[in-house]
Amino acid sequence: MAVTAFLSLGFLLKGNMGNVNEIHMLPLARQYAEPTWVPGDWYYNEPTGYRLLFVALFGHLTAAWGFLATSIIGRLIYYTLISSGLVFLGRKLGISLLSLLVGIGLFLFVNHYQGMVAQEWLVGGVEPKSFAYSFLFFAICLMLGGQYRLMALMLGLAASFHVLVGAWAFLAVAGWLLWRRRKDFVDISYLGSVLLIYLVASGFAILPVLQQLFIRVPSNSIEPSYLFVFVRHPHHVNPLSWDSDWWLLPLVYLLVLAISWFLLKRQQQSEQSSPQHIARRSLAEFTLITLIPFVLGLAIAPFDTQGKLLQYFFFRLGDIMLPLNACLLLVCALEQTFIGSKQRLFSLFCILLLSIACSILSVNFYQSLLALTQFPSKEQGVEPEWQDMCTWIKTHTPHNTLVISPPVEFVNFTWLTERPTIAKFRFVPSVSASLAEWYERLSDLSGDINPWPSKDNKKDKRSEIRQALTTGYYSLQTSQVESLMLKYQANYLVTRTQHQLELPIAYQNSLYTFYQRN
Repeated sequence: MAVTAFLSLGFLLKGNMGNVNEIHMLPLARQYAEPTWVPGDWYYNEPTGYRLLFVALFGHLTAAWGFLATSIIGRLIYYTLISSGLVFLGRKLGISLLSLLVGIGLFLFVNHYQGMVAQEWLVGGVEPKSFAYSFLFFAICLMLGGQYRLMALMLGLAASFHVLVGAWAFLAVAGWLLWRRRKDFVDISYLGSVLLIYLVASGFAILPVLQQLFIRVPSNSIEPSYLFVFVRHPHHVNPLSWDSDWWLLPLVYLLVLAISWFLLKRQQQSEQSSPQHIARRSLAEFTLITLIPFVLGLAIAPFDTQGKLLQYFFFRLGDIMLPLNACLLLVCALEQTFIGSKQRLFSLFCILLLSIACSILSVNFYQSLLALTQFPSKEQGVEPEWQDMCTWIKTHTPHNTLVISPPVEFVNFTWLTERPTIAKFRFVPSVSASLAEWYERLSDLSGDINPWPSKDNKKDKRSEIRQALTTGYYSLQTSQVESLMLKYQANYLVTRTQHQLELPIAYQNSLYTFYQRN
């Protein structure tokens, strides 16, 4: 409960339905459970893909209780799961609750993105990978304890919630078991039962894998993998787009891991076979194994010009496991080093750190709580004029009428107005076959401006793309808007007041104008 409370203090009310993936994951869940909600929206009616289990579990809750309640309840559920896994792991390592909280705090708050360089995160908004990571920690604990059937169940559930998190976790666990525990699987029937449990538990991952492997994209269209890797997600999957000094933080965490292991080994020389020492060594080894895909991704990046391999997030697991496990093993090593009369001093130091952290987090929590009384508000990117416009659209336009809206701004448009729109740069389809249409729709919304970078440029150009898309949209002429309305069967367009068109105005306030078709 203490770990859950600590996570909740920091993240439970932070940016609910704001600048987190909840802003499209929860509407996807509602649309799955309530198909009549926005049946005309292209993105929210795409195949669920790897998100099926998540949207099936949270769809009816979202439809019944709304987005804010579902965000809070969903976060509480997965914070409880992930806290339980971390406490379970802490016990395996022999870490006290105080030290565990300090280790978790170091991981969460020292680095803004939690991950090292690929901007992966562990604790934040509720989405499929949140639960995948939660089950992964249980799997790691069960792996260390030799409970392989339950481990397979947890790994399978991780894959069912998020196929890539689950797949990389399975490969890392399998790699460590082949290295250290091969003798535990000499019984073929036992190995078969473990694999069968994994396959059954990962059943929700099978269809998206088959779709990814066997659904073909027309050869005359742009490669979906190129769009995914180099246009939309270079910060996650393309190391050529990272800052030139990106390697510093991984090096620091590797040094922390090495120093921690050195201290632990020095303190435990007389207890080489103790369960805690074996678990610590095993976790360090497992952490290094999770870096193998990371290194492979670095090796293939210069040659994978279309992103066909990089799209599979080689950096995801190592980006989280190295900093987290380095922090856990560090506090474990310090706790083992400060023994006897120094133990009380170390405990007081931990209490001081946690007191400072909790004081700061409590202030932020209170401010977020006050902000939520006005939900949606600035934390969700909703200013009063935009709320006014969305309320008018929701109450004065026919249900399911498509509204043309900016391709970058107002990503909250659909869940605020309950009206479909054409496309958003942020919302990428989960099925590769739909990426070409996403590209076409955004190109249409940018008018005469070509927002896309040269294919030879592998840097992170998302800021330039967003700017070009936005400039293009606000430069659309009346004839272009009429063509868009005809192509997408739209009757309305929302824009800023500075963007003037020769179309009837249905509604206007000080910042926004809502045009209707002639």
